[in-house]
Amino acid sequence: MSHLEHILQNKKFLEAKFNILKYIRIFFDQENFLEIESPLIVKYPGQEPNLSPIELKVINERGQVFSGFLHTSPEYTMKKMLAAGFQKIFFLGKCFRNEESFGGIHNPEFTMLEWYHTGVSLEKIMDDVENLFNFVSEKIYEQKIISEKLIFNFERISMKDLWQEYVKVNLDNYLTRESLLKLCQEKKYNPAENENYETLFYRIFLNEIEPKLKNRKVIIFNYPEIMASLSRATTTAFGYAERFEAYVNGVEICNAFGELTDGQEQKKRLLRERAERQKQGKTVFEIDEEFISALGQMPSSSGIALGVDRFVMALLSCQNINNVITLPASELFSE
Repeated sequence: MSHLEHILQNKKFLEAKFNILKYIRIFFDQENFLEIESPLIVKYPGQEPNLSPIELKVINERGQVFSGFLHTSPEYTMKKMLAAGFQKIFFLGKCFRNEESFGGIHNPEFTMLEWYHTGVSLEKIMDDVENLFNFVSEKIYEQKIISEKLIFNFERISMKDLWQEYVKVNLDNYLTRESLLKLCQEKKYNPAENENYETLFYRIFLNEIEPKLKNRKVIIFNYPEIMASLSRATTTAFGYAERFEAYVNGVEICNAFGELTDGQEQKKRLLRERAERQKQGKTVFEIDEEFISALGQMPSSSGIALGVDRFVMALLSCQNINNVITLPASELFSE
């Protein structure tokens, strides 16, 4: 398919998306958030073992060559801004991740919405998600972009309760890699002996829980602490962290944290993630020491990253991310 044919075929979806971007900004303006800019080119990427940044070279006027990366998220920059005194901020723009699928619910270049609010609980961010969905749904219904106004009332359920309901186990007993490895072996998932906790966790979650989330709108909170390196521990459940994800019809839309503000603890966690990257044979990166320093000056905050393309897909009942991207990777790099 030519580029023109792709755009023409998806013109209706694209027009809807561009209107949705406008309404997202209106929502946050009405909530008194400030839209900020974040550099798309950064010196240090994150350490997440499951993410691969896109590397590039930056050359100045004297011919000096510097290594840089397209950011996978504006999170580090935004937390530095919180440390500098910003209080209610949002970013709406492009992020980049290598080794992603071309289509389905992934694209190497995608639109991200992140917002951070000082002095609020993670429950307030849950309310924001629900209110944002309903605000935008109402607006695009009024504009006749959709024929039926969608109502988003999210169930709120802990990860522990989900495992009890569908896996029939108490997750409290499976908060270490060794215990979860044994459970995966008992369930005949044939895991490798050296698989990390998150890989083992998702062997079960993706097979036994996520399929049960179809036709549901659910916020899952309290993730095992080992799976939330950027968040603080919850005070209500030992071994768990202040993290939630929202799912619409089985698709993860966003990921939120009660933000960790202990710089030295954060550095320990990033070093563990870097060691995991090395163990997996992936490129390892230097740690952003400015980020570590900023965390020690950052006030108590909660924040969230929401995939806008998936948000649009949920509102338009669209099944493929390629329909809501002007020129997706599958078109740009097709032979």
